[in-house]
Amino acid sequence: MGKPTLEGLPTELLMLILLEIPDLASLKSIVLSSPIFHQAYLAVRQEALCCIVKDQWGVLLGDAVAAIRSRGLLFDSQKQEAIALLDTWRRKEEISRLGMTSSKRIDEPNSVEEILHLFYLLKVFNFFLEAYAKNLPRPYVKNIWIPQWMKDANIQWEIQWETSVLPMNLSRTEKHRLLRALCRLQIFANIFGTPERTDVECLWNDWGFKKETNSTKPANEEAWRLFFGTIPPWEHHEMACVWIYFTTMFDPIYREVTASLYDLVEKHMSKDDPMYRFFDWLPDDVRPPSGGMETLESLNDLPNRSKSLASMGPEFVYRLLHGTPLIQRDMVKLNAQEDDMNSFPPSWLWEEDKLPFLYPADRHAVQNYEQLWSTLPYIEQPNFGWKRMHLLPETPEQTFEEAIELEGEEALWSWGFAIFDDERLTAWKAPLLEYRLAQFPHIPV
Repeated sequence: MGKPTLEGLPTELLMLILLEIPDLASLKSIVLSSPIFHQAYLAVRQEALCCIVKDQWGVLLGDAVAAIRSRGLLFDSQKQEAIALLDTWRRKEEISRLGMTSSKRIDEPNSVEEILHLFYLLKVFNFFLEAYAKNLPRPYVKNIWIPQWMKDANIQWEIQWETSVLPMNLSRTEKHRLLRALCRLQIFANIFGTPERTDVECLWNDWGFKKETNSTKPANEEAWRLFFGTIPPWEHHEMACVWIYFTTMFDPIYREVTASLYDLVEKHMSKDDPMYRFFDWLPDDVRPPSGGMETLESLNDLPNRSKSLASMGPEFVYRLLHGTPLIQRDMVKLNAQEDDMNSFPPSWLWEEDKLPFLYPADRHAVQNYEQLWSTLPYIEQPNFGWKRMHLLPETPEQTFEEAIELEGEEALWSWGFAIFDDERLTAWKAPLLEYRLAQFPHIPV
């Protein structure tokens, strides 16, 4: 009798074994190890892949699924479909708790295509987690006033940030906040953002400029309430911390794009030509796609256009960072817009127009909000940084909505004040220990 092997087991048992494989690499190895395992895998492919992707995304699976299903749902042209998706997304826990059935559950991928996209999205987001931990800019740049908290900590900040602080070993909760922020940034970019312009397609998403609306609210207020009104404000600032980090990633690309376009013009046009500085006058076979920036002078303004590129969403930023020089040139040329048209989020609303919160964020709109937070999982609570900077001095009987300041500050976003655990902020002796809201000195970063 030959020695028993796994391949000799009944197909049903092989299928059960495959469903217990914890990661893609191991699953690929065993499936490719023999034709028998491959045959068994074909019978349970979607279920096996689904088990792995659900385990890897964990409680953020619903956010990730919303991120991939919102692709192409422009608020300008597919408003009702976008609202339906956002409604299902914000009510995902309620739907799951009540056992409500749906043909497309937001917390369950419904096809192999969706599962594969979820794996890709996690790959993209993990790239940003690693980059954030390695390259987060220090809170203050060189040659400016050093605040007392740094002096007291005896830190030569300009030198020691890269050596003593970076790279960071992010905690599980810090990774969760970053992944959550990345998911929300992708959803927001897909539905409310500016569509990517290419040399073959130029879509518009001008929902904010439409005068007519079926809603009783202005378009900007309606969009805010549909998205930001449903998430706690500290999760909005988590998004802002990642968004502003994106703006720090483009400088090497700008240098390459500028050098390549100058080189192109010098090779193919004469400086005596009055149209020398215009890209549209280059020969057809080397001319970059029309649109966006059209002159050499416009390249000088590239550093002031980073917010527009960051607002295109994590997937766009990832493709831009990993593109060939030619692809990067065209993506930047066509999509980099003036930063004065880009803020985070682009609402232009008074604070009273952003309230009250909607479900599920409205559960925080109570007087005993800090007591409520103490009953929640740590990841659902605001961190020390956000509470220190956005909770106004306490007065009796005030509700949460009366006690908070919604507006953010880029000087805080730039070093992730809403991302990091309380222990890390305390160990850094961060300025949050010294300054309260509206007392924080504005320092350029």
